[in-house]
Amino acid sequence: MATPAELARLIDLHLDDLRDTEPKWCVGHSEVAGRGVFATADIPEGEIIFRERALVVGPTARKGSILNTCVCCHKLLPVKDFLCKRNCTLPVCDVCSDSQVHRGECDWFIRWQPMDLMKDDSSMTVNPMSLRILTAIRVFLLNTNQRALVNAMQANADRGYRQEIIKAAQCFRKFPTTDKTFMDNLFRVVGVLNTNAFEAPCRRGDHDTLVRGLFPLTAIMNHECTPNASHYFDNGTMAVVRAARFIPKGAEITTTYTKILWSNVTRCIFLKMTKGFICDCSRCNDNTENGTYLAALLCREAHCKGLVLPIQTKTLQPDWHCLTCNTVFPHAKMARYQDFALNTINNRINTSSVSDMITFINEMCPKFCPPSNYVLVEAKLNVIWRMSRFNKDEYTEEQKQHRDRYREEILEILKKLGAGDCTLRKLIMEEIQ
Repeated sequence: MATPAELARLIDLHLDDLRDTEPKWCVGHSEVAGRGVFATADIPEGEIIFRERALVVGPTARKGSILNTCVCCHKLLPVKDFLCKRNCTLPVCDVCSDSQVHRGECDWFIRWQPMDLMKDDSSMTVNPMSLRILTAIRVFLLNTNQRALVNAMQANADRGYRQEIIKAAQCFRKFPTTDKTFMDNLFRVVGVLNTNAFEAPCRRGDHDTLVRGLFPLTAIMNHECTPNASHYFDNGTMAVVRAARFIPKGAEITTTYTKILWSNVTRCIFLKMTKGFICDCSRCNDNTENGTYLAALLCREAHCKGLVLPIQTKTLQPDWHCLTCNTVFPHAKMARYQDFALNTINNRINTSSVSDMITFINEMCPKFCPPSNYVLVEAKLNVIWRMSRFNKDEYTEEQKQHRDRYREEILEILKKLGAGDCTLRKLIMEEIQ
């Protein structure tokens, strides 16, 4: 792994004209993960710390993606005849198919001889595994310093990453599987992307999509469950990092690898399964999470509706304890109860109208979980987004009052967490005017 000094040099080259003359941050040694980003001066709440262009961008190819999206400019393509005219089998618009941006990857795919695609009456099928590998192939087409920056980044090892490569290789007749140097480098690049890349929203005209972008400086920031910095993406190609609260000189600048309103248990499982570590921040050591009770469920003992919380805060299978009757519940029982609540609420989010969601939140949810439960909070956020973005004039004053109450409840949770002026808070405040 590159030293912090070498990484800082490569980051400077990567930022190019976006690097401030006197930046308030530096890359340095971190006790958390070897290297991190640190404040070199006091940074006020809300101040932009840095901006960063994506080093490489590609399609996410996740389940449910709209595959007839141009892999270069990300605009929506027709449902027929949307593949590259040179037969590399990548979805690309006519303008981008003749561009230098596409030519390199196109030549590689053609040389590897893509397998024939199945045709139906309306379109040609795009194999998502060949799309998934595209971002990694684009890394090989970067310049020397850019490739060195990718090589300097952490790459978690996972057997699933090798399976990702094997499935991609099966999309071609002559994928270079016998070239050990290439395959070893490809495995590391895939590891770097799966460890560090972000899924960023991108809009082209009326078409919204998610792209997979590698933002090295943003990715170097270490995790904290209630971080002092937050980030957002500008049309999939630019990351903007700003101070969520005051950051004193010398402090490490942190971000979050999870959703900020997830519960301790949910964050713990996600971080362990996807990032390979268990967080030890102050929030993770407090089973009430600063009195927000995001993990809380209702006690199932007769005549008791007390709050039940995990006893251990940093384990994947904690026992749970009722704060009212002191009953201790085994993890297996509470996991079933938690899954029931999660599935019930998520099913409603996916199938119900806004009116039905409000009724469900207000009348049904109090029977099995408290208003602070993180899944119920997600449902409230869903109502806020939908009412603020779609058919704004069709809602009654009573429904708008419920929406405003949900907003205030969520803002209060963020305040208790000490989240400061985080991205989620700004979104909620800006959605409802």
